[in-house]
Amino acid sequence: MTRTRSSRTRTAEREHARTTRRDSLLVLLSRAERGVLAPAEAALLRATVEAELVEGDAARRAAGGQQAAVRRMQQRIDAAEQAIVEAEQHAARCEAALASIRAAHTWADVWAHLGMFYGLTPEQAGQEARARRTETERHAEEQRADEEENALRYANYLAAAQRACGAPDWPSLANHIAAQLRAPQPALAENAA
Repeated sequence: MTRTRSSRTRTAEREHARTTRRDSLLVLLSRAERGVLAPAEAALLRATVEAELVEGDAARRAAGGQQAAVRRMQQRIDAAEQAIVEAEQHAARCEAALASIRAAHTWADVWAHLGMFYGLTPEQAGQEARARRTETERHAEEQRADEEENALRYANYLAAAQRACGAPDWPSLANHIAAQLRAPQPALAENAA
């Protein structure tokens, strides 16, 4: 922070006034010590001492305010340093979790590592993974049931359309499609796992 010329001028003027006042004070004190102080000089001595007291009080107040500001800044610096330490620890935990997730072989392992990262115990993380797996399996089962229902509805529609057109009746067409839907299919078996 640079000072302006007028600020330096004011500081120099205050310093000059302070030096003049102290020199005058020393002269008056030495005259008082010798006992040759005139009444006008006694009044001047009193005014000079009062001015020094006022300036000293102002300086102490300013110093107190500066000390309070320094304490506040120190507290902020301490808090910032603590936040930096916590951020570094969090980054290290993230790196470790990422490394363990990259090394995971199954989704259950991934969920377990993520659960531990977020403060869950291994048992809680395992429960969370099982709950997610159960939810995924339930959703897949619902989706498969919907597909089967749609396929049977379409098979019945085809059978009805064939009968309406005079084609031979294939009553087993709906059963054949239902059996095909119930047979394990590689793509669905992989997704369920």
